[in-house]
Amino acid sequence: MSLGLLGALFSVALISLLLMGLPVAFALGITGLYGIFAATGNDAWITLTSGAALHHLSHFGFLAIPLFILMSAYITHSGIGTRLIDAATKWFSFLPGYLNSASVIACGAFSAMSGSSIATAAAIGGVVLPEMKARGHSMRLGMGAVAAGGTLGMLIPPSNHFILYGVMTETSVSKLFAAGIVPGVLLIIAFVTFNVIVFTLRPDLARDAVAGPKVTWADRWISLRRVWTAAILIVTVVGGIFFGIVTPTEAAGLGALAALLIGVFVMRTLSFRESHDAAIMAVQITAMLGLIILGGLILGRGMALMNLSGALVRWIADSDMSPWQVMVVINILLLALGLLMDAAAITLITIPLLFPVVQSLGFDPVWFGVVFCINMELALITPPVGINLFVIRSITGEPMKDVIIGVLPYTAILALGLIAVMAFPALTLWLPGLM
Repeated sequence: MSLGLLGALFSVALISLLLMGLPVAFALGITGLYGIFAATGNDAWITLTSGAALHHLSHFGFLAIPLFILMSAYITHSGIGTRLIDAATKWFSFLPGYLNSASVIACGAFSAMSGSSIATAAAIGGVVLPEMKARGHSMRLGMGAVAAGGTLGMLIPPSNHFILYGVMTETSVSKLFAAGIVPGVLLIIAFVTFNVIVFTLRPDLARDAVAGPKVTWADRWISLRRVWTAAILIVTVVGGIFFGIVTPTEAAGLGALAALLIGVFVMRTLSFRESHDAAIMAVQITAMLGLIILGGLILGRGMALMNLSGALVRWIADSDMSPWQVMVVINILLLALGLLMDAAAITLITIPLLFPVVQSLGFDPVWFGVVFCINMELALITPPVGINLFVIRSITGEPMKDVIIGVLPYTAILALGLIAVMAFPALTLWLPGLM
């Protein structure tokens, strides 16, 4: 059987299993087993399958993912999201449509502690969206702002997605974290600028919340003091990694411990039951993600044995496309896949196939990691399977149509951010170059 036919059957098998509704982890694993067996044709597939799982899952870098998930769970249960929103609304109450802008800024701060897009959208949305509704704010734009702000958890360190990409491609996770900071901050500025322009031109969208209540400087400083714990977590995790004091895995462990101690002894909002519930939630999320990663690793081994990535590299080399034309095609492919499946599945399916192509074309792996993650951010807010859309809908109970309409302008801003990162690689490579 020719390599081309094997590859076609491989792709059809995976797509068919996903369309049949099989859980992503099992669809990836079964397809990978098919690839390994088809490539070897003997009993070696058993050894190769177990070897792929043990070799990658025992990687020290993977340990950072469950630890960051645990840290995120402690942060979520401690209620720090409420304090972040309070501080952001007081400091930015002078802006038109200040609740929208405060939501985005709070999402950025929460992302720098949790590393999770879904946790960010849920924690900030659960606090601010009911407040928006009570104040007569435009729920469409409010839901869009929180859904889009939640995606920052995938770009602003400590991003779990950067860890997954870094381990799979053997790219420095520390440099990936540094590379995401500037694009993340620029996206926050872009979201806030859009909010200010819209609510300036259409003050009726906010009714009584066009400008916030009068806030004294004393109130602002008090609200800032209430979130000093967030600054400690951000410095512990991001600062420690950037200055080379700790590895990402060590930072994850320190962050989880710091989040627990702050919640129990400083904020005093994390009871024994809350701590227990947070740990259970972290275990459940880790187990689910671990199965998906395991299936993806088996799939990657099958792709490698069938040499699909090598065949793709040779096909591109024989074509007339320039490296940038290939990169545009890759982005279109990722955007299309974002309409059909979640970000983790896309990563595990495409990285083993696309990364060798990116390397062969001479693109920087750190830069491509940021480009890839912005594509995955778009997947989080793109119907019909955008997870953040469902998170926001579950909080507000608003029709999904309104959630989608509200997020559209922010999706356009994210797409422009993707174009900017592709056009100006220095946006991502400047900070890593200082390390």
